[in-house]
Amino acid sequence: MNKKMENVDEIFAWKDQYCVGVEEIDSAHIRLFTIVRRLLKNLFLNDYEKNKRTCIEVVKYLKQYTIEHFAQEEAFQLKIGYGGYSNHKRIHDNMREITIPSLEKQMEATDYSEESVEHFAGACAGWLTAHVMLEDQAMVGKVKSQWSAELDTNAIALLQAKAEEFMNKIFQMEIEAENLNYDGYDIGQAFYYYTIFKGEENKVYRTATVISRDLLCHTIGKLMGKEVRTLDEIALSITSELTKSFSENFIKEYVKGNVKIIGDGAVDKSRFETDFKTSHPDISMLWNTPYGRIAFSVKIKKTKLTH
Repeated sequence: MNKKMENVDEIFAWKDQYCVGVEEIDSAHIRLFTIVRRLLKNLFLNDYEKNKRTCIEVVKYLKQYTIEHFAQEEAFQLKIGYGGYSNHKRIHDNMREITIPSLEKQMEATDYSEESVEHFAGACAGWLTAHVMLEDQAMVGKVKSQWSAELDTNAIALLQAKAEEFMNKIFQMEIEAENLNYDGYDIGQAFYYYTIFKGEENKVYRTATVISRDLLCHTIGKLMGKEVRTLDEIALSITSELTKSFSENFIKEYVKGNVKIIGDGAVDKSRFETDFKTSHPDISMLWNTPYGRIAFSVKIKKTKLTH
């Protein structure tokens, strides 16, 4: 077994500390760990047919898992009076109704291309890490839920619709939601940009926009009327302005009030990943397009800023 496969075994090994104390829930989680390990290890074998078969099997399993297991978890949460039930159910609904169908559609549309399979595996690993290892542990008080903001379903739907309306204007292509509770999993080569706004009551909103490099090249190429393969200073300047405009439109829709930009700038991938883990956003969404993906998140906090 090669080193990478050994790392998968080590990272995604089931540990007793992951148990929530309900046999049917813990058994389902153990099965999920096994499935995700197998999916990730298969990637290192570079066997197209085997990867395709595995992905089809995993999708089939997840469809059943998200019906039966999620119902078990939600019943357990109601039984114990878990305060984070509405947020947890929203994450479940998103995974079952949006993320899995979107990932399956992407793989089928590309005949299970290497890129789509890798993205599917990454999304599954991200889900396992962020949800089972964290959110499910929060049910029994072992950790604190990452999703602290209580947003109702109607508010999320409105924000999603407004974001997609604006993105359609910018990118002029089909936009499809992939994950409305995006947990920062890798989307490949991308441009990362922060915009910071100050609103009323000393609230500060930090938005993070992540746009796939291929999507950016395609979009900038259409604007400039020529093929763009590299992102030079002009292309990056255009991207920065588009990103700020998108962020400002989203924040104004969210706060229903006046905001002003107090800082912005590009950041690297490692900075984004570190910030995402240490200061989880209150809102985080990911969309897919024919040319790549775009993610957007918002972190809300109060500050003593006086300017």
